[in-house]
Amino acid sequence: MNNKKFAIISIFAAIIVVLQVISTYVNFGSFSITLTLIPIIVAGAVYGIGIGALMGLVFGIVVSIMVIVGADPNGAIMFASHPVITISTCLLKGAVAGAIGSLIYNKVENKKLAILLDAVITPILNTTILYISLILFFDSSFTAMITAFMSINFILEFLINILLAPRLTNLINRAKSRDIK
Repeated sequence: MNNKKFAIISIFAAIIVVLQVISTYVNFGSFSITLTLIPIIVAGAVYGIGIGALMGLVFGIVVSIMVIVGADPNGAIMFASHPVITISTCLLKGAVAGAIGSLIYNKVENKKLAILLDAVITPILNTTILYISLILFFDSSFTAMITAFMSINFILEFLINILLAPRLTNLINRAKSRDIK
């Protein structure tokens, strides 16, 4: 990896950290709306599956820290009940969403369709992995309560990604044309 690529990937990581910390305090219902999926999608589209997964992992690390320190109240409740499962879920959901989203982007020829599919699948995977963890490992009444709040947040995150998808294509094309690979 050359210095330019390393620097740009580091900038993506820094953007993810800042957006996630800010997003932790912007709540709709009981869960925060994550805006960090956008830079994860762009980084994965420009640099591929490995970087998509890495950026998703950066997101998961920041979420884990927010959970551990109690900045994310519902995450803190989950952590108090099942700390290893909670942290594993935070790390896994980000990395998988970043990897699969960038895989889809890089496999679909029509890049406008590719970014739309990436923008659709990334939040779906992120939320679905959390739902599965809740269903498998947590109390059903807690899961039901959290699911109601998460549904609103998911819809907002999903719509943000879909609305920004056409703009992301422009960013990705500019990034690739400037030879930052």
